[in-house]
Amino acid sequence: DNTLAETHALLGQYRKQLDFDWSEVRREINRALHLNPASPVVRLRYAVTGLMPHGRIEEAVMELKTALDVDPLSPNIRGWLGVMLWLGREYERGIEEGRLMTELDPTGWRGDFVIGHCSREKRMFDEAVAAHRRATELSGGTPLVLGWLGLALAESGNTAEARALLERFRATAVKAYVPPTSFAWIHLGLGEIDEFFVWMDRAIDARDHILTPIKTYPFLDPIRSDPRYLALLRKMHLEP
Repeated sequence: DNTLAETHALLGQYRKQLDFDWSEVRREINRALHLNPASPVVRLRYAVTGLMPHGRIEEAVMELKTALDVDPLSPNIRGWLGVMLWLGREYERGIEEGRLMTELDPTGWRGDFVIGHCSREKRMFDEAVAAHRRATELSGGTPLVLGWLGLALAESGNTAEARALLERFRATAVKAYVPPTSFAWIHLGLGEIDEFFVWMDRAIDARDHILTPIKTYPFLDPIRSDPRYLALLRKMHLEP
């Protein structure tokens, strides 16, 4: 059915994820927006797939706010809004949004996830680690969320626990998927830059979707001039 806007937007997500084909992403997202510009699902997928990978964070925030006007209680849309505020360096607003999420959905992990990131960027490490621990517990201890806890632990100086998480990931990876970025974040927090780049390259090969905001992650600012970072962008067809 060529008239389903949400499906075209989903195809755009696949084109982003499978082969970094940004021209196809634009084509599918534009078709979706033409068919149903009021759909909150289309607006969400446009923000995350069509705008965020290219660093167009302010536009992504506006798209998510438009989606929330239609579906204000969506934890997924509100969670992505919190992430965009973090990526846009709006840390205080991000923390406020995270607190609102925890009020709206006390059993969900997204609110603490956003609070943890924004607090870590503000160098409020006690608050960041505590928030990431809560997010980890509420998410059921998924490796994706644990990787971010590892980054917070490493940056806060708790290197022993961060390294213990790396060992845990190695054991888990024998029998289950662990996002390569979860390894990469911890190595970066520990200052092990060579290992970080090894895992980032593996993450691209594995189509690890946590790489999508690579151009706007605040904690990557110190390594953006490294030729290996520019090589990652080229591999994802995201050259400056």
